[in-house]
Amino acid sequence: MLRQPECRGNSLAGASGAAGRLSPRALGLWLGALPAGKLNDLTDVPGVTVGHVSLIRGQGPLVPGQGPVRTGVTAVLPHSGNLYRRPCRAAVFVFNGFGKSIGVPYIRETGLINAPILLTNTLSVNDVANGVIDYLLRQNAKIGNNARTPDIVVFECDDSYLNDIRGRHVKPWDAVLAIKRAAAGPVAQGNVGAGVGMSCFQLKGGIGSASRLITGKNGRRFVLGMLVLANFGLQEDLLVNGVPVGRLLPAEASGSYVPGSLISIGITDAPLSSRQLEKLAERTVLGQARTGSLSRPGSGDFALLVSTASLSECESVSDWELDGYYQAVAETTAESIWNAIFLAETMVGRDGHLRRALPLGETLTVIRNWAGGLANGAP
Repeated sequence: MLRQPECRGNSLAGASGAAGRLSPRALGLWLGALPAGKLNDLTDVPGVTVGHVSLIRGQGPLVPGQGPVRTGVTAVLPHSGNLYRRPCRAAVFVFNGFGKSIGVPYIRETGLINAPILLTNTLSVNDVANGVIDYLLRQNAKIGNNARTPDIVVFECDDSYLNDIRGRHVKPWDAVLAIKRAAAGPVAQGNVGAGVGMSCFQLKGGIGSASRLITGKNGRRFVLGMLVLANFGLQEDLLVNGVPVGRLLPAEASGSYVPGSLISIGITDAPLSSRQLEKLAERTVLGQARTGSLSRPGSGDFALLVSTASLSECESVSDWELDGYYQAVAETTAESIWNAIFLAETMVGRDGHLRRALPLGETLTVIRNWAGGLANGAP
């Protein structure tokens, strides 16, 4: 019988996780033409930090309000300063709007973000938002007195297949803890933070991240990093490097399909306008499609793109220079999703619900056989 540990922590996975889990890059798969950053994750963007709180308790039949608990919260901070006082340019793109996020209208209206970015499960959005409010009020005494209120930003996915989601086990103080834990990379990936209870292609999903380097005009190099919360798709949809891995693997999926979502958080240090960031956010869909996603009904597919360049920075990027950024977005979104499922471990949740880890050896065999078959003229 598979047993799950008691945990309220910030466990690390990185490019190689527990139980020998390895990223597709570590396994030698081709993941795009652009060079990756040093850590190949969101924190390659200077100043960006990420924090997790993972909640894993109990096993067996569901006892409403008590568990089993398979959930968590993830915090992303675009820079180390006071975001309320030093906001960043931002843009949101909603590809499929079946989501219950907070903060989208303000970003669309102003083109700015002035609070940490939080990820959690669907029914814990309000508790996480309350935690962020507590954090910002303590940090900024003028809010609500002689200064405007901030825009709270919380994105969500549905982890109810594995988690006692009705118990709302993520509390406001967990959101604050995730913010306080935010640190430079390597970013923990797989079953961590908001990704603890998530499923992807009916396998175990969760948090994934990747980065790319882009050379701008005058040879200046910029970084674009991506972090995803991957919780969508049927096994039959899964593509890896163009190979229909999900259809060629033995049936690894178990249990019913619960419609999920994909949240993509991209950050760059390039001086892009909010309008240009929206164009980049739209291209996350191209990366999502590379993994086989059909954005099925019930999937909430949201992308947030942020620039950490100073609002007063006068250097501008022409729209004609965006090709590299578009490529970076497509590549990092796809690789982040693959990282989430390659690094996630098998998990048993409420009522014995099971999400198996992607079998790495069998996946590599499928990909190699597919490539060999094409080389030998197979249809």
